[in-house]
Amino acid sequence: MTTSPVPAPEEWRDALEHTLESFDEAGGHRVLSRVFEQLGVEDALSLVVLPYLHEVGERWSAGSIGVAQEHFASNVLRSRLSVLMGADESPHGPLAVLACMPGERHEFGLMATAIVLSRLGWRTSYLGANTPTAELAVAARTLRPEAVVVAAHRATAFAAHAPALRRVARSTAVHLAAGGATDEVAALCHATRLDGGPVWAARALHEAYGEARADTGTDLGTDLVEDTPA
Repeated sequence: MTTSPVPAPEEWRDALEHTLESFDEAGGHRVLSRVFEQLGVEDALSLVVLPYLHEVGERWSAGSIGVAQEHFASNVLRSRLSVLMGADESPHGPLAVLACMPGERHEFGLMATAIVLSRLGWRTSYLGANTPTAELAVAARTLRPEAVVVAAHRATAFAAHAPALRRVARSTAVHLAAGGATDEVAALCHATRLDGGPVWAARALHEAYGEARADTGTDLGTDLVEDTPA
């Protein structure tokens, strides 16, 4: 008996385009179920879901689809990723607080990072898009996480709030993610830059935490805060 070959990532993305951009929610969820089952969560996110969301944005910007189609596809995927975020969370793992910077509404990459962290044994507190830095600071003081991960697609979004991020970094390791994270702005914010895409960023943070615990027996929050003077 022969088995059918697994579709290539672009074929999965085409299937999502066909269903979600035709307002077929049930069909979209069927495609997503098959994608996650056949590729696994990490590859499904990095090869299919996140590239598809980028393509949706490009089509909307070009005027080839309407805002209703873009919103519908985004909302279906947001609901699916929200379910995955806490599905594999360990009750005793290290805690990460994740938030998008003020004005940053592109949250899917950060959601993917939260999902992968949870699969690596972390607990996550996800604050979402467009989070005021004052509220981020409250969450960090209250929860005392091992790490804070903030995302933005423009370096200026980090730079504009560098003083607030430096205050958070006095007690908690701050990590910058997404396209706006550069070495220069990380130094300005007394933070660490997470390289690569959302899945890779989660793995890098997990590895850094493991190395810090193995080397010193102390928490990531104190080991990875950079010593740049205020």
